[in-house]
Amino acid sequence: MEGPRLEEAGEEQRQEKKKQQPQRYWKGEASQQEGAGPAGARRDRRKKKVVSAVAGGRSRLSGKTDPFPGAAAVRRERVQKFQRGAPGKPGTASSKRLRAHLAAQEEKAEAAARQAARMELLLLEEPGYLEGEEGEDTCSIAQADIAAAVDLAAGAKHFELRLSQFGPYRVSYTRNGKHLLLGGRRGHVAALDWQTKALMCEVNVMESVTDLTWLHTETMFAVAQRRWLYVYDNQGVELNCLKRFHGVQRMEFLPYHFLLATASETGFLQYLDVSVGKEVATICTKGGRLGVMAQNPANAVVHLGHSN
Repeated sequence: MEGPRLEEAGEEQRQEKKKQQPQRYWKGEASQQEGAGPAGARRDRRKKKVVSAVAGGRSRLSGKTDPFPGAAAVRRERVQKFQRGAPGKPGTASSKRLRAHLAAQEEKAEAAARQAARMELLLLEEPGYLEGEEGEDTCSIAQADIAAAVDLAAGAKHFELRLSQFGPYRVSYTRNGKHLLLGGRRGHVAALDWQTKALMCEVNVMESVTDLTWLHTETMFAVAQRRWLYVYDNQGVELNCLKRFHGVQRMEFLPYHFLLATASETGFLQYLDVSVGKEVATICTKGGRLGVMAQNPANAVVHLGHSN
């Protein structure tokens, strides 16, 4: 009888073990003791590293202090180079919310100027300049001498065009500097890709050319001829003749406004909307012949030069 009883007792113990929930490692006695087991030791080390890194903000994960805490110092003169205008005065604003907004804007501008001054060290390129020897006039230095003195990459960009028949010439570059437009006083007009030296078009308009300029793309350009203003494509095909623009002497294209500003020999400043091909404004300057014209690319203000 003892044999069946022992078997029944063993069966009951096995059923009780099955009913018990599995033991989790975080509920055991070993986990209750600090640093018990390899897992607990690793967790303690991580906690110490995090605490050492957070405390004071100057310690490293290894526990050693940083000898140069914070961002690198930048001289004030270098920061002022990248600032845009004088700093504002947020305290003069009437609203508390506006003062807080202006103060935040000033902080962002100051941080941007410091970051730009700090990153200036990474700019390895410097603008070139020509400096002659003592007593030497720089106007006597030939272009071939400059091309031979510079590095190979800069010397490969040098090219020479001998245009001695139809000059003097007016030139115009596209905004990206890839395409070049030439216009001679005696009617010679040429467009080329100066990087590859590929000629796009070359025509003779059979009239005197006073000025020319690229428009919003390299597929169209305007030419001020003896009588009227003409628009051509990059193949030399005439697209439009604007007879309201008579006797144009100088032109400036405003790329952000899609406006072509022209100055005529009768003293009129005219604006052409190139998107629709219509005149949008005409201003009589009453200053006589307009032979000088330039624009400020920062604000698109057109400056004129009068004979008086």
